[in-house]
Amino acid sequence: MKVEISNAVKYFWRARDNGKGVRGGKTLDGFIDIIKNTIKSTGLVDVEIHTGKNSSQLPGFFRPHKSWDVVVTSNDKLIAAIELKSQVGSIGNNFNNRTEEVLGSGIDLYTAIEESAFGDDAEIFVGYLILVEDSEKTRSSAKVCMNYFPVMKGFLGDEDIRKTIYQPNAEGKYPTIGGISYLDRYDLLCKRLVLRKMYTATALIVADENQAEHGGYRDINPQTSFDTFLIKLENHCRIIASYSN
Repeated sequence: MKVEISNAVKYFWRARDNGKGVRGGKTLDGFIDIIKNTIKSTGLVDVEIHTGKNSSQLPGFFRPHKSWDVVVTSNDKLIAAIELKSQVGSIGNNFNNRTEEVLGSGIDLYTAIEESAFGDDAEIFVGYLILVEDSEKTRSSAKVCMNYFPVMKGFLGDEDIRKTIYQPNAEGKYPTIGGISYLDRYDLLCKRLVLRKMYTATALIVADENQAEHGGYRDINPQTSFDTFLIKLENHCRIIASYSN
């Protein structure tokens, strides 16, 4: 699988270089192909894999519909909905934007599922994959700057300083302090999305543009690797396929 992922990473950088992929939303098509092949190997009956804005819309609870990057149906039942994103450059502002996007999409679909938008017996895999640039900016500590409330656990570069220097001053304000890197923030986001059961599986792929020719990439940890993501997706689809046997 490493070869296939490396090829998808190479495709990502090539699509960005020619510009057409960015404007057309095609930069992550290599990963979509891997996801398609994984699903097709599971034995799902009458499986259809929908991609593209006009064919992958799903109803939401807080909005009429949303286009997911990959929508999988079998016997006219929704099996999976997957979102794919990337982040290269402008990491500070765009981390917050990406976080709000994934939270909004997850809450909207999760609530629609709870409200029986896809039937009372729906079993749906909800996935999120993000490729993030591996650079000095994304690897370095990101500052935490909050005044009157402390940041929640997990975001400080050293959690031991909560009892020492990360304390309010005489005016009740907390100091600006070093936090975890943006890559670690994305990793924590991915893990917590699954922990809160908003997503079935999440994946963080870290890729260095200087290694674009070779498709170089790495995982932050096995829990949020693309390999683990694919195993969860495959297991889900095989379970659904077994109902027809």
